[in-house]
Amino acid sequence: MRLVLALLSCLLTTSVLAQDSLLRGDTIREVNVRGHRLKTFLLDAPNGISRIDLRMMDDMPRILGNADPMHYAQLLPGVQTNSEYDAGLHVQGCDNAHNIISINGVPLYNVSHMLGFFSIFNTPHYATMQLARSAASASMENRLGAHVDMQIADTLRQKVSGDLSIGPISSQGTLRLPVSLHSQLILSARQAYLNLLYGQWMKIEEETMRYNFGDYNLTWLWQPNERHTIYLDFYHGNDRAKYTDDDYLLDTSLKWGNTMAALHMNSRLGHDSQLRQTLYYTYSYNKFNLDMSSLQVNVPSSISDIGYSAHLQKGQLNAGIQVAGHTIQPQAPTVNGLFSIRNAEQPRQHSLESSVYADYTLQTGHVTTTTGLRTVFYQNGDYRRMAFDPVASITYQLNPISQLILRSSLKHQFLHRSGFSDMGLPTEFWFSSSHEFPAQYAWNISLGLDTWIKNRMYHLTLETYYKRLYHQQEYSGNVFDVLYSSYDLQSMLLHGQGYNYGINVLIEKRKGHLTGWLSYSWGRAMRHFSDRGYQGWYPANHERPHELNAVATYRLNKHWSFGGTCVYASGTPFTAPRKFYLLNDNLLTVFGEHNEQRLRHYFRVDLSINYDFNQRQGRRSGINLSIYNISMHGNDIYYRLKIYKDRFAAKPYRFMLTVMPSINYYYQF
Repeated sequence: MRLVLALLSCLLTTSVLAQDSLLRGDTIREVNVRGHRLKTFLLDAPNGISRIDLRMMDDMPRILGNADPMHYAQLLPGVQTNSEYDAGLHVQGCDNAHNIISINGVPLYNVSHMLGFFSIFNTPHYATMQLARSAASASMENRLGAHVDMQIADTLRQKVSGDLSIGPISSQGTLRLPVSLHSQLILSARQAYLNLLYGQWMKIEEETMRYNFGDYNLTWLWQPNERHTIYLDFYHGNDRAKYTDDDYLLDTSLKWGNTMAALHMNSRLGHDSQLRQTLYYTYSYNKFNLDMSSLQVNVPSSISDIGYSAHLQKGQLNAGIQVAGHTIQPQAPTVNGLFSIRNAEQPRQHSLESSVYADYTLQTGHVTTTTGLRTVFYQNGDYRRMAFDPVASITYQLNPISQLILRSSLKHQFLHRSGFSDMGLPTEFWFSSSHEFPAQYAWNISLGLDTWIKNRMYHLTLETYYKRLYHQQEYSGNVFDVLYSSYDLQSMLLHGQGYNYGINVLIEKRKGHLTGWLSYSWGRAMRHFSDRGYQGWYPANHERPHELNAVATYRLNKHWSFGGTCVYASGTPFTAPRKFYLLNDNLLTVFGEHNEQRLRHYFRVDLSINYDFNQRQGRRSGINLSIYNISMHGNDIYYRLKIYKDRFAAKPYRFMLTVMPSINYYYQF
């Protein structure tokens, strides 16, 4: 009792009495504790997984009025910067098709709008973005590359809140409505209107291309008690592009989009047990139609999934099951009219993919070991395959602020993706593993160091990795093959293998008014194809050996804040022409070795300035000015044949706009 009274007395008094057997008593009237304010958008996560707090988007440059999380994922080490005509993510040398991108674990396909400037994600609808560069546990999906997951906050808000952003190309709004003490409704919508202000820049030979897109989200969150959380999640997005040329009687339309619906249930079974269950449906489609007076071309493709997953976490054990039924329509061109070409039929593919997995973590002294196994069964018609994918990691705690991590895994992937380009257009399509296209697989190993510097003001991570890939596919055809020859998917693909290796460095400043990170990546991605004419090893089409990225945010005062990014990267490889010939007024081209040349280096600086009118009582409003590529550096996208009146040459093609300024109004409450 005396001890309790003494403690209460210390808490209630305004002075502290310091006593020691060798010192006389003295009274400390005031104590000041000083430290740096912790402000970071890179959240700590286990197993080498990066988590980005999406509130970072408020201070980041907004490309054409839009701050897109996928663009800032590219600024992390090991994630390659893309050009303006590449809509994918290339992580640790892997192809974009090796990644899985999801919303709370539900997979989505073809998640970019045209040219990749916009992804399909309404940023304020989500709380965090999680990025795993490679298999960190057996629970990760059957993919060779990265896992990007957009995560919705599962906490209830007691007041109405929202976000509004109005820009020159699109407007976006998010509204969070408390329905009751135990439930909440979140609504988000974004609609683009590019032709309204940018129509003069969207012309092809004086004819305007019409283009717009929209994204719509609905999430209903219900917490009936402290043990259970249930939420219904829905997303729908679509793109529409149309081009008409009256001189040639040409009418072209492109349509593509995604739909996703999911029911999630999270349950706490005990003090150290949790069960997460998800039932979902996802659908993605592409449609390309061309209509002329004597020619009609249709190129449809689609993929849909119906799936269920259950994940159990009990202490140091993680286990679960995943089942998904895929219905796939590979690219199926039909040409009618002048050429009368009969293409090989591309029937729908129905496949079943089921997985059972378990991980267990054991800690002994300074060493933490995680081992796991994922067993996969896949069936597509008479093609059946069972795979066993082990994963292991060892973490050694060097000291209280430093640790060394060794990871290794084997992964299989049973869905392939290919197409004419990675531009976010409806020319990319999915197809299933089969006897003709065996399942891809890869094993990888990585070694990393994680440490803190200068009283935890700086966070440093180092990583080196090696990946070996088998049964790789690369599309070798082009759009003219559809028009002038009989289309056959088997003949359009190169088959081979590859390997990736590299080093990633990240240093992050987490305290003070100026925060951000600096990352450097060096890596190679080499491919070998067994087809004739492609002997030897070649760099992958997306390879950039060197890349340096910088991200910074700075708040000057309560009104002004600044954000900026800087990107420097090596140029991507391309196959250069060596000779040109004119034969009967037809131009013939002789190309050199596959991917033996490189584009010029890529360089870009983006700047964002926010002016807040006021920030009080949870409300914020202001004006954002963003400038994309303020450095005005002309970045080459690819080489094309440029024909003049009496001569011709291969010249680099660059994006139509060197610098893109944007201004938008934002309001948060």
